[in-house]
Amino acid sequence: MKKLYFLFVALIVSSISFGQDLVITGVIDGPLPGGTPKGLELYVINNIADLSIYGIESSTNGAPAVAQEFTFPAVAATAGQFIYIASEAPNFTQYLGFAPDYVDGVIGVNGDDPVILYMNGGIVDILGTFVDGTGQPWEYLDGWAYRVDGQGPTATFAGAEWTFSGPNALDGCDLGDDTGTNAGCGSVFPVGTYSPTANNTPTINVGGAVTGLDYFEGNGPSAEDSFNVSALNLGDNLVVTAPTNFEVATDALGPYGASVSYTPDGSGTVATTQVYVRLQAGLLSGPYAGDATATATGATTQTVSLSGTVSPPDPQISITGGVGSLDYSFGAGPSPEDSFNVSALFLQADLTVTAPASFEVATDALGPYGPSVAFTPDGNGEVMSSPVFVRLAAGLAIGPYSGDVTASSTNAPDQTLAVSGNVFGPPTNALILTAAFDGPLGGGTPKGVEIYVVQDIPDLSLFGIGSANNGGGTDGQEYTFSGSAIAGSFIYVASETIEFTNFFGFAPDFDAGSTMGINGDDAIELFENGQVIDTFGDINMDGTGMPWDYLDGWAYRSNNTGPDGGTFVIGNWSFSGIDALDGETSNGTAVAPVPVGTFSTTLSVNTFDTTNFTLYPNPNNIGQLYIASSNNAAMAIQIFDVLGKEVITETVQNGSLDISSLNSGLYIVKLSQGNASTTKKLVVE
Repeated sequence: MKKLYFLFVALIVSSISFGQDLVITGVIDGPLPGGTPKGLELYVINNIADLSIYGIESSTNGAPAVAQEFTFPAVAATAGQFIYIASEAPNFTQYLGFAPDYVDGVIGVNGDDPVILYMNGGIVDILGTFVDGTGQPWEYLDGWAYRVDGQGPTATFAGAEWTFSGPNALDGCDLGDDTGTNAGCGSVFPVGTYSPTANNTPTINVGGAVTGLDYFEGNGPSAEDSFNVSALNLGDNLVVTAPTNFEVATDALGPYGASVSYTPDGSGTVATTQVYVRLQAGLLSGPYAGDATATATGATTQTVSLSGTVSPPDPQISITGGVGSLDYSFGAGPSPEDSFNVSALFLQADLTVTAPASFEVATDALGPYGPSVAFTPDGNGEVMSSPVFVRLAAGLAIGPYSGDVTASSTNAPDQTLAVSGNVFGPPTNALILTAAFDGPLGGGTPKGVEIYVVQDIPDLSLFGIGSANNGGGTDGQEYTFSGSAIAGSFIYVASETIEFTNFFGFAPDFDAGSTMGINGDDAIELFENGQVIDTFGDINMDGTGMPWDYLDGWAYRSNNTGPDGGTFVIGNWSFSGIDALDGETSNGTAVAPVPVGTFSTTLSVNTFDTTNFTLYPNPNNIGQLYIASSNNAAMAIQIFDVLGKEVITETVQNGSLDISSLNSGLYIVKLSQGNASTTKKLVVE
């Protein structure tokens, strides 16, 4: 999100907090997809006639402050008003129950990033410090931070002015199906509760519950975890006391005991700090739970729920990680390998990992592969976490395959991992890339592509798209389509929905997010069953200044061309020229509009099926040649050597031809079906 820093930039930092009219009061890094909602809350202390004197910057991974990245518009703001900025609107609205006032990528924070408020170019408020916040007391990863009443703004971060949920406090609040809300979460972001009036009552703030303080009987204590604690207006020490069977410390390394004590500074403040906690050693098998208490004279006692489990030392196996689809095209097996990890404790015999039918496993990516692999435990019965590589075996027929990998050992419950893959036939080439565009609206939107549907597609999930940025080569298929498509229709894929709709007057079919974050110098690949069937641009070259550069403009495919497979054919495209869309607000009023929906091809469903033959495998070393055509009519096949001598002539009905009589070399295959015919090259190895 941040730019690279090549120069040291000096900033005039305001150290005067009084008299400021705007203050940062909260930030959230949410539990919905992409860590959303990512949002910032600000409070208007006094009326502001012109909000544009303020701006926001977020500093990524410890980078220093440079300058504001977002400037508020020139509007007024009223005392007592809350202002909300989010990285996107839909998930913010779902989770918090109202829409943000502003949407901008400046709030694409990750829970370890400081957020800075500027006024007239100077820093007036900040949450966090200019270090990577991972492991810092102010970290709010998958959680939130909220300002204590009456505190701030301040140009120097003061942890005691904030309450923190603690990292991962919002985990699970998506409810597993991305329908979660703030109100239904166990750690509620206290949105809209800040008051500018300071509370002089002794106050203690604590973080969220700590779970998972587990170990196996005879192997305690548990690993430590932590929660945050802070306090204001205290007259004596803050004491944190562990419940029975737990122990606390001020440092991860200890010493651990029944309680810890914190002495406030002269103003009665205990700055936000971490309390480390663990489940005591020597406990019997079973669950344990209790509340740690934080107490001080005159303050309301605060509690933090702790829980953990001591498990019996029975033989047990763990499988971690997952495996993607293990696919290959017919005749080109085995599939590329993928891997998962296995580990085990308290074993009495070897750990054996067995592949299901049609799959094979190995302990090394290079093999050897076979039906099973074995791991011998150490003297304590432990198998350290070890990779197992799995792939779909070669030589399979076209079709889907699936099964469970099984990890087993004597007296240990079996563990399984589902694996699946496909042996694909030749591509249908049923989609064609017809446009790429880089728009003139905010952030260079709309960014996206147009795709033409050549023939009916009942299952679009066989297709997907990827972008190759800045000449960095293929990133493979990054986004997979869904649903179905009708021949003659167009599919629109964009980086976002709002500005695409504003510009073109209709919504895209797919919002592919960053996959379509193309910048006019980026190439695009269209995939079917993992194979590239069409390409725009050179994936290995930055398009800046190249003939196909479409920065702030567009490229459109010529009629009756494509798809072009993995080779970019620049002669099949026309171009607006760079900056052609600068200053435009809609495609309908643009001087050089994107010619959306105008591509046409003489290929109909029927002519496509009868004239688009595919030979596979090619090159061929199996003695059997397969010819694909979705028309079931008989095919007349003639094969000629390089001297023009006919070596095979045959009519086939099932798309299969015996070529075992052919020597290694190059051949020409003539295919005829009905009134259609074509010639193709065949390599026999």
